Amino acid sequence: MTAPTEQQTDRTPRWLTDPQLWIIVAATIAVVLALRYLLPAGYASHITVSVTMLTSTILLYPVVEELLFRGFIQGELLRHKFCSQRHFFISRANLMTSFLFALLHLVYQPPLWALAVIVPSLVMGHFRERYHSIVPAVALHIYFNSAFVLAGVS
Repeated sequence: MTAPTEQQTDRTPRWLTDPQLWIIVAATIAVVLALRYLLPAGYASHITVSVTMLTSTILLYPVVEELLFRGFIQGELLRHKFCSQRHFFISRANLMTSFLFALLHLVYQPPLWALAVIVPSLVMGHFRERYHSIVPAVALHIYFNSAFVLAGVS
């Protein structure tokens, strides 16, 4: 019997070893520090008032939003040649999905804050396309929301 190859024994998903991912993780830490400094203390404290709100913000919303936006909407848009074209490494499908994602956030956030979600949305869309999976996008969304809450509690 032969020994398993390195590829057979390493079960780490490829996206977890992607240098781009770790650049995003580091950049998020920098953004969290900036938010903590620039925004009023406790700006996210309302999220921690109940376990339901906290769980929804950190787990439920990321999963549901990524299934809808990166899974369904971006996935369907990518099936069309026009939407799969790229500009500066960003597909039109990702741009359109991120715009819709920001519009959704207008429902419960001020306009500038809703617009601010475009950048993380583009990042999540990039990883969705890069790995043909919403799993990296869900993981990043959970990370982004967790960082936002952590930065905004007193």
